[in-house]
Amino acid sequence: MDEEYSKGEQRKSFATLVKENYVSGITVALVSLPLSTALAIAAGAPPMAGISAGIYGPIMGGIFGGSAYNILGPAGALVNNLNKLSSVNGAAIIPMVAALSGIFSLAVWALRLEKYCTLIPISVLEGFSFGVAITIGFGQFNSALGLKGIVKHPEFADNVKETFSHAGDLDIKEFIPFLIMYLSLMWLLKNLPGRPWIIVIALAGMIYGFLTSMIAPSIRPTLLRDLYPAMLHPSLIDFGYWSEGSKIPTSNVVIGAIQVSFVAVLETLISARIADGKTGTRFQARPEVFGMSLGNILSGILGGTPCTGVLVRTAVNITAGATHKTSQLINGCVVLAITLVFMPAFVYTPMPCIASILIVSASRLIPFGVMGELLRQDTAEFVILIFTTVICVLVDGAFGLMAGGVISILRTAIKSQTAKTVSSTMDGEFQIVYLSG
Repeated sequence: MDEEYSKGEQRKSFATLVKENYVSGITVALVSLPLSTALAIAAGAPPMAGISAGIYGPIMGGIFGGSAYNILGPAGALVNNLNKLSSVNGAAIIPMVAALSGIFSLAVWALRLEKYCTLIPISVLEGFSFGVAITIGFGQFNSALGLKGIVKHPEFADNVKETFSHAGDLDIKEFIPFLIMYLSLMWLLKNLPGRPWIIVIALAGMIYGFLTSMIAPSIRPTLLRDLYPAMLHPSLIDFGYWSEGSKIPTSNVVIGAIQVSFVAVLETLISARIADGKTGTRFQARPEVFGMSLGNILSGILGGTPCTGVLVRTAVNITAGATHKTSQLINGCVVLAITLVFMPAFVYTPMPCIASILIVSASRLIPFGVMGELLRQDTAEFVILIFTTVICVLVDGAFGLMAGGVISILRTAIKSQTAKTVSSTMDGEFQIVYLSG
């Protein structure tokens, strides 16, 4: 069925595919722009670096990728690693890591290693997601509370301690807009699901930022244009990091790129696999990794952040009616057009608005359902989930995945010695084995 689906899509003309997918492509682009900006800031990079990744990644994925629905872009899964790298080495390391991680991912593709990335257990994957949610959410409290001049530390725990030690200095004109937008977005997503409410909140934030700038400067919150004036003259090509990063130790770049590549390949395949589950299709892992690799190489060379498959935008793409990877190509082109034409309006987005979007997105990554199920059925796997989360938050995301994965796989191997095979079936390239006990 999956092969027939793919061949059917390939027989359609490009014009037909554009006609079928332009709505989903535009919808994802409107979601991608504020998210790419917010995630770049959370990672310690300039906003334009995230927007660049939100352009080059989807364009490469839309041309070379192997999934009809997966969307590439800056992702929360990479924020913790990138934030640590930028805290120690400066923001110039991020494009360097992006380009080199793309090369490492290309090696994974060339050696056909991508199939082994799907062996990581659900407890470890969800523990990783929980860790991402914690780091992104708490990382936005400075903007949510309007705290200024907060010292930035390499370690997540030190940053959280620094933030809460200054919580009493919150700025009302920053906190009130954040609270209103946060509660509104949470309510809309819960009670009226299936609609791109992030776009509505982002537009409302821009209007509020513009109006307060024009008629009520005394209550105007901090805007993107205040912190990043370079966005008033957007450039999607930035080679400045080559000179800025010349003093960064090569070992830091290489180690960071290995970590980012590991997470990027894994997250891309997970996101595409989840999309398959929702649509009844089968993505092709090799071209998907190939497209993501090229996207990271291009993004890094031109000054952008790394990109990977992203769950939120992929879900929006499916909901908006996508039928082919053309929607991802359209998404990248629309983000490019908005950046070149409408950036003077986008820079009025308040920082509290970005904080509200990120904190809501983070809270929705917390795997409450999976945690409850594991706690009822397999307490040991629940403990592994929590262990993975703690390591991801306090040490490193890639190390947390590896540590949790090794423990869980070893435990499964021990249990399988006493299990008996009941039956097995083939599902495409996968064999499903049913065990007793």
